[in-house]
Amino acid sequence: MTSSNIKPFKFMESAVLPLATGIRAQTLRELHSGLTEVPDSSIYFHFWGRMVRPHISESEFNNDFASWVNSSLRDFMLAEALGGINPVKFQNFDNIRAVILNILEKRLENEDFLSWKKSDRDFHFIACKKLMFETGRETSALDDFPAAVKHTSKESFFYHFIDGRRRSSDCKDDFTIWLEQFSDETADLRKKLKNVDSYLFSLTELQRQVFSIFDDWQNSKGGKCSCPK
Repeated sequence: MTSSNIKPFKFMESAVLPLATGIRAQTLRELHSGLTEVPDSSIYFHFWGRMVRPHISESEFNNDFASWVNSSLRDFMLAEALGGINPVKFQNFDNIRAVILNILEKRLENEDFLSWKKSDRDFHFIACKKLMFETGRETSALDDFPAAVKHTSKESFFYHFIDGRRRSSDCKDDFTIWLEQFSDETADLRKKLKNVDSYLFSLTELQRQVFSIFDDWQNSKGGKCSCPK
């Protein structure tokens, strides 16, 4: 493909704007009930929103439902089950919602103390609106692409690598889709990007992994990395 035929990669930024739903839960039953009412954007916020929040308390769990069940209801086994959900593996929000509800229903069947215990901190269901902005940055040169990616903001990286997979019917991030224009030349690079789990790590750790992959690929071509560490 000649350079004139290359479609430029246009870097975007995104913001996740939280929106109150007015729905909250003190017990597992109320959590289950709330999940049947809230919009898909609430599922999105409580799974992916943590990655772009300016301040977030540390938790060993990757979604807000599991964190709340563990910290407020002290039900570690249920928290582990909820924390084991990887939303990237599901095609749509209906499937994610169904899995959460199924886990909660199985727990509620026990009808023990923890199934009706009131928490010491309410779970507030938050919906969200995603905003997208043009950055004015773009590149058409393959050799310049690694540096361009590494100079993106966290919000831009989130939009292209993490949210890009959710938006793609083939679960491909925006970087990979753009690199497909170069066919075999980027086959190994695209394979390594595909193998990165885009959900189980923090945004900072994901950036490190992806930047390292670009570094290794560029170094294998004899290129010099002019990117920030």
